[in-house]
Amino acid sequence: MQDWNYLNTNCFEVTIELGCVKYPKAEELPKYWQQNRRSLLQFMKQVHRGIHGFVLDATDGRGVLNATISVADINHPVTTYK
Repeated sequence: MQDWNYLNTNCFEVTIELGCVKYPKAEELPKYWQQNRRSLLQFMKQVHRGIHGFVLDATDGRGVLNATISVADINHPVTTYK
């Protein structure tokens, strides 16, 4: 699903796996949090990096539907929504 969403909807999804146990016991969750808290918070801060913003029509300021945005050396152009 992640690959399909990225290629077809411009949605970037991430699954973070912290161990081999698919469903850890509830009492183990605080340990996972303590061991990974700093890394997870730093990872979430990264959402503010990169290119972001709006593509607006210069005449009326409204969003431009299906404008193509591409970045050199990255073979994955994205399109805008209105």
